[in-house]
Amino acid sequence: MAVHGGLDEAELHTFCLDPTAVLDFSSNLNPLGPSEAVLRAAAAADITSYPDPRSTQLREALAAQSDVHPDQVLVGNGATELIHLLVQAYLGPDLCCVILEPTFGEYRAAAEMAGSRVVPIRATAENKFRWNIATAAQTFRDRCPSLVFLCNPNNPTGRYLDLPEVEELADAIPKQGLLVLDDAYAHFAEQAWDACSLLERNNIVVLRSLTKAHALAGVRLGCLIAPKSVVAAVERRQHSWSVNAVAQTAGLAAVKDEVHVNRARCAVRESRDYLSHELRRLGLTPEPSVANFLLVDVCNASVVRKALLQQQIVVRDCASFGLPQHIRIAVRQRHECEQLITALAEVMSP
Repeated sequence: MAVHGGLDEAELHTFCLDPTAVLDFSSNLNPLGPSEAVLRAAAAADITSYPDPRSTQLREALAAQSDVHPDQVLVGNGATELIHLLVQAYLGPDLCCVILEPTFGEYRAAAEMAGSRVVPIRATAENKFRWNIATAAQTFRDRCPSLVFLCNPNNPTGRYLDLPEVEELADAIPKQGLLVLDDAYAHFAEQAWDACSLLERNNIVVLRSLTKAHALAGVRLGCLIAPKSVVAAVERRQHSWSVNAVAQTAGLAAVKDEVHVNRARCAVRESRDYLSHELRRLGLTPEPSVANFLLVDVCNASVVRKALLQQQIVVRDCASFGLPQHIRIAVRQRHECEQLITALAEVMSP
């Protein structure tokens, strides 16, 4: 099982901490929480009947939002389910999967579970977590991957490739290969470009998560947007009633609530700027980020995380990303960020 952010109730119990009193900076969610419209919709969902197995209304709403046909959209039990279904459809023993790392752990977990050869292309701290696009493109040509996973904006670095860079990568994908663009955090970018603009190439799959932009982590809801043939191949492998009634109803309300996401983007920008400034004041160097989190080198992530936990604050230890010196800090509301900085100043003091 891949490692993720979020509260570990067993760990909190060990430290005698009340989960409701802990500030969670390890989960990258909308800092404003779900909108009132989404909460009302979720509360009113019909839980006595089976949900629509094809999530028809939500599918149509997402298609309209992205200006694609509904048959190009598949709704899933979180983007994670869709990642695993994609891998089941397009990978297997002796097939190659290229992953641009460091990144979300489910890509590798799914590919390894399928017995595929995983080829990482790793961006390093020394190169400011930037990939060499030309080198990556050549790797695609040399290795002929069936799937390439790119999280953009990247988790955990917050780096964001622009459209020409992604087009260069897409050009290098071999015939029958697919470039999977996971843009779960694009809602928080000030100058985001639409990944769906690349769908006409027919080798692009766009993954989106309603979890991040709408703070629906407990609901589990994501979507895949791709050529109809890809959606059909993935949908054949999806379990019946994968997306429950509460998720479908809440998701439909979320898609209609653009105002809430816009407000969150502004709140993230303000708090991210504050955090960046204050972290530098403490002698730390956060990586530039367009997303709702910051990656920070603290020398020993495990020690710093445990020290903050004693103060009822949880951050993400990035050792599972291959970055044991780094923590990832989610951007929360300003007053909560102030509490984090106060605690971190104490932890980092000589």
